[in-house]
Amino acid sequence: MNLRTKLSLVALVEVVATVSIIGYLALQQSKEETESLSREILRARTDYAFALCERYHATDGKPTGELHSRIKAIHIFDEGYITVISMADLNKGELVIHPNSEGEIVLDRIKFPHIQAIFDEINAGGRQHGTDKFHEYFQGTNARGRQGEAKLGYYRYFAPWDWVLLTSSYRADVYSSTNVVRQRILEVILVIGLLSLIILNLTVHHMLRPLQELIAVTKEVAAGNLDATIQIQTKDEIGGLASHFNEMLSGLKQNTRVWQELAIARRLQSEMLPQGRPEIRGIDIEARSIPATEVGGDFYDFVFLDENRLAIVVGDVSGKGISGAMVMSSAMSALRFAADESKDTDNILELANRRLVRDIQRHMFVAVFLAIYDRRKQTLFYTNAGQTMPILFKKGGCDFLEQSEADRFPLGIRADVRYSQKSLKMKPGELLVCYTDGVVELFNDKREAYGFDRFKKSINTHAEKPLPKLLSALLEDANNYVKDVPYSDDVTIVLIKIA
Repeated sequence: MNLRTKLSLVALVEVVATVSIIGYLALQQSKEETESLSREILRARTDYAFALCERYHATDGKPTGELHSRIKAIHIFDEGYITVISMADLNKGELVIHPNSEGEIVLDRIKFPHIQAIFDEINAGGRQHGTDKFHEYFQGTNARGRQGEAKLGYYRYFAPWDWVLLTSSYRADVYSSTNVVRQRILEVILVIGLLSLIILNLTVHHMLRPLQELIAVTKEVAAGNLDATIQIQTKDEIGGLASHFNEMLSGLKQNTRVWQELAIARRLQSEMLPQGRPEIRGIDIEARSIPATEVGGDFYDFVFLDENRLAIVVGDVSGKGISGAMVMSSAMSALRFAADESKDTDNILELANRRLVRDIQRHMFVAVFLAIYDRRKQTLFYTNAGQTMPILFKKGGCDFLEQSEADRFPLGIRADVRYSQKSLKMKPGELLVCYTDGVVELFNDKREAYGFDRFKKSINTHAEKPLPKLLSALLEDANNYVKDVPYSDDVTIVLIKIA
């Protein structure tokens, strides 16, 4: 069942239900008013006949043929009439006045129980003149007329002549007008239902036309056409929906372009990072970088200066996304260019710094740790430019490498920064852990940082493992700490171990 049919049915049911309720209430009100009116009519006809009896009693002293004729001429509804029944001892129960049964005796309790009931009520009241009461009964099966039908009667007792004036009418006649009202209500409900169905069908068709256009455009978008738009200018909710849908499409197109650019930047970044481990006799190296976003700001690089010397770079760009990838590319190019010009780590960073100050935006910078391992001298020469200081593990435990105050300045901020080179004689079995601040600044669900102490403890625990397993263990410990909390920064670790 489509939306159009559902809306039409719901609206039709509401209309028919509303009309039915109103009709039912009107019918009930009509019944109550008809009941009240019928009682008033019966009372009025009886009072009129009672007044005639009093007048003829006052003038003639006895019933006359004229009185009989005038009372018989009184009619109520379709087949209602006035019956006069005698309570005098000589002719008790005789129908004194009746449309077609005058002279008949109606004292039989079985055939005419309502007559005997009226007599009993009048006798119980002491035969007071003017005694009156409404009386409901069924036409006897042995009586003339519409046998078994319900009747409503009203009587008054005329004491001077021992007469009971009983005015009665069939209830079906009383409510005949109500039945007509009921029939008319049913006809009105039917007509209103049909008209409502036609009007609602046209209205819903008009209302759903914009939605059908929206569905068509949605299918186009699903097929890949992001240039599709909805041409709906109405001022209602559907027009507002169309306007928001067009805005959504515009944003979707923009986001699609951004994601495409991010995908390109991600591919470029992954291509810029080393695709394997450098092979140099005397040291083992393992590295991994995990971006917090599609395009991260961390990077590492390995550059062979000659057959005995390897430059190791671990960097962190201040920006993320496409801008971070562009700065990362500039930084890696600047460092490689500087490494061709100088062989000392401090001079390499100074040359790269001056170039980056000129090339990158002012609010951007690059934190870099640069080390050159000389295999022949078994010495590590290094300079730090604002990067987290690597941790050296040896049998006595692990601690940070030594650095100078000037080494805290990242690249790209000031062109006049001077860096210093330090050296470290490394022995077989010693391990150097280079990393970015994203490792120690991982947070758990309580906003507590992983920190240097936990990281150093993890290094001490797993340092004797082969480098691939060691790197996986370090990351696993960090992940177990943060659990399901997503990374807030890129995580990069480079391990260097003397064989």
